[in-house]
Amino acid sequence: MLGLVIVAVSFAICLALSFWAKEKSEPETSQPPGPPTVQGIVGYPKAVDALDSLKTARTLTRRAALRGMVLDGVNADGLLDLSEATTRARYVFQSEPGEGPQPPREPGTLPKRVTCGKQNVLLRSGGMVAEPDQADHPCPPGGVEALPEPQCSARNLWRHARRRQIPSEKAARIEYFRSKAGPAWRFEIPGTVHRFTMYGDCKRELNGPESQGSVP
Repeated sequence: MLGLVIVAVSFAICLALSFWAKEKSEPETSQPPGPPTVQGIVGYPKAVDALDSLKTARTLTRRAALRGMVLDGVNADGLLDLSEATTRARYVFQSEPGEGPQPPREPGTLPKRVTCGKQNVLLRSGGMVAEPDQADHPCPPGGVEALPEPQCSARNLWRHARRRQIPSEKAARIEYFRSKAGPAWRFEIPGTVHRFTMYGDCKRELNGPESQGSVP
């Protein structure tokens, strides 16, 4: 009887270890995005500071690396009025190769290719919401280079725009991206010739090849 008990207990332990190993071998997979939220949006809805709201955007994705931001409808105070139909922000996040949620695959098998999953978080009139995760997004040439926390504000960029005699009646489009020179800001008034690019700390203007780059 004692021998049978030992065999049964050993079998149960082996079975439990087998289930545990199977679960551990399965990749982390993407989860469906949650509903839009207004919690943590600084100044919602008519005086939104999109840069101060970046930390809230980070909580809505499993992707760790900030790859860029696009702010549409930035007024001369550096804020967004989300009651305007064309005003919105997009935050882009990505993972290092093989990190974060992965495309589904059979347990115990290797991935068919290395991916660098990507996810956008949108800020619009209804609040902030993540788009579906792109777990199979390919890795960019040169690897994933995360942008540092912004060292400049939309208000600083508008201040520079006024020094360049750019009229403030129309809202601006502002992008935070990695240029050939490093972190950079692109400021433009859509539909006009008014446009310039600044280094990430807003202390110098970038021109020519240094200013090249875009938000993924």
